Amino acid sequence: MTDQQEVQPNAAAPAAPALEPKNGKHRSGALLGGIAILLALGLAGGLYLHGHRNAVAQQAELSALKQQLAEVMGKLDQSNSKDAEQLAVLGKSQQQLQEALDGLQHRVLDLNDKRPNDWMLAESEYLVRMAGRKLWLEHDLISAITLLGNADERIKALNDPSLMPIRKALAEDIAQLKAMPRVDREGLTLKLAALSDQIELLPLSTVSMPEAKAEPDQAVSTSPDEWQSNLKKNWVKFTENFITIRRRDGAVEALLSPQQEIFLRENLKTKLLQAQLAVYREQQALYEDSLDKAQRWLTQYFDVDNSATQYMQSELDKLKGEQIQFDYPDQFKTQAMLEQVLNERLQRILAGN
Repeated sequence: MTDQQEVQPNAAAPAAPALEPKNGKHRSGALLGGIAILLALGLAGGLYLHGHRNAVAQQAELSALKQQLAEVMGKLDQSNSKDAEQLAVLGKSQQQLQEALDGLQHRVLDLNDKRPNDWMLAESEYLVRMAGRKLWLEHDLISAITLLGNADERIKALNDPSLMPIRKALAEDIAQLKAMPRVDREGLTLKLAALSDQIELLPLSTVSMPEAKAEPDQAVSTSPDEWQSNLKKNWVKFTENFITIRRRDGAVEALLSPQQEIFLRENLKTKLLQAQLAVYREQQALYEDSLDKAQRWLTQYFDVDNSATQYMQSELDKLKGEQIQFDYPDQFKTQAMLEQVLNERLQRILAGN
């Protein structure tokens, strides 16, 4: 029994390990807690690392923007400095130009006292140019000669021996113009206008009738042998109391109708008007053609035996012999010489000599 009782404690001893499940649960809970803590720490570390990287990236971008802004501001400063330099240069150039202009104005103001002859020479050059315009544009030969003479008078008043070649060229230009034939254009146009006014008074040609043939002798003979002839003559005398017949040979032209006559006279006036315009325009061919047609119409439709028609024909013949077109010189010798002298003197004035 005692053995059994001693054995029981030994038999009950295995019950002690029953406490191990409680310790195991405690360990597994601690392990899970540690894992949770580690996960929390890892997540916090990851979040911190991600935020740190973003902050670093933003800081880098901010630094780049600051650098770009600094570069832009530097360029703006350089541009402003260049603009300021350019403005300074422009201001200096403007000041120099203003000083040069002031000096030129003073020289111009003193020009009349220092070199009065240059103004007279410039006036002569202007007169020569005006003579060229009168000659080439208006074909006014007399005015051109007068203007060249006035220019020569001004150069003569200068009493400058160096200008003798210019006076010589002026004399040659004037002599060339004086040698050209002169046309009284106003006189020609007035004559044509007067002839045009007389067209209404010109008589038209009348019907031209041929001469009637002489009638044979109708006297009756006393000879009995001519009874047949006497009978015929008596019959002719008897019929003359009723009908008179005269034989005429040749064509008879009909007269113009009143409307045609009006057109004829107006067309003739138009031809004379064309001749007047040709005189001012110096169109020799048109002038002669207009007068030729006018003469042909006078001969064809008007009475050539009438004194008014004959007078107009003779006047048109005289007008046809007039020359209205000429070859003018292309330029004056004096023009280029005066321009050269004026340019040389102007350069000396600007140089201050």
